[in-house]
Amino acid sequence: MNEITVDFFGDGMRIFLDYIGRQFKKNPEYKPHPLIRALECAIQAAEKVEVGKKVMGFSSSGSEKMIGEPYLVVLEKATDGFGVVEIRNIKVDKTLPVDVMLMVFRIQVLLDRIEGDCVGPKQMAEVLNAVIPGERFIAMGDRWREAVAEFKKQLQEGKIHIPNDPELINQFTSLTYKMTWDEYPNRVRAFIGGSLGSSLGSKNGAVFITSPIDSKFEKFKVFDTAIELLIGKSAEFLTPPDKSQKEVK
Repeated sequence: MNEITVDFFGDGMRIFLDYIGRQFKKNPEYKPHPLIRALECAIQAAEKVEVGKKVMGFSSSGSEKMIGEPYLVVLEKATDGFGVVEIRNIKVDKTLPVDVMLMVFRIQVLLDRIEGDCVGPKQMAEVLNAVIPGERFIAMGDRWREAVAEFKKQLQEGKIHIPNDPELINQFTSLTYKMTWDEYPNRVRAFIGGSLGSSLGSKNGAVFITSPIDSKFEKFKVFDTAIELLIGKSAEFLTPPDKSQKEVK
């Protein structure tokens, strides 16, 4: 295991940790991302050991009221702070680079600005696009007429083929021009989004959020979507985004 060389307690990290502390003071029930909880546990442990010792912080997979992926953070005590040894997503069993960890932090700040425990498809796309370069996230409910028109065009041109699935075919043939995106069956919305590729979005591969316009996602799903894109299975099929930091205003 190679230690990650970072200025772990640089100005940016100090500002973020101070921010998290203020959130807890304002709301004792504040529930940050599991990675942040694991980091806090590791920092608390590191403060009690000698220089050169390694400590571990772990966040569980949550409870009925707080669902989230489990994370492991390993730090090494240094004379001037702490070094990051490893950040691991236990669910996908992969190590997170430090730049991905910083993206998680920025997502946390943006989500905290949205009232409530849930976000809509448009908010989810806006948060992810604000942090992950490429503008690849699209809430299709905001562009569904354009998407459906493009889908029909490509279908007529033979670029898209509906599989020989009686249920899916029946759902498509049951559509009427009066139906809205929210009235489309789930499989139809998903198939349209999955078929369009980069037709409506980033050349690096668009990620369509095909849920109904009024859908609500628990905030942890925004993090999970980002992690899946960056290090999960879908990362094997998408052009990796430029993970250079984007400013959160």
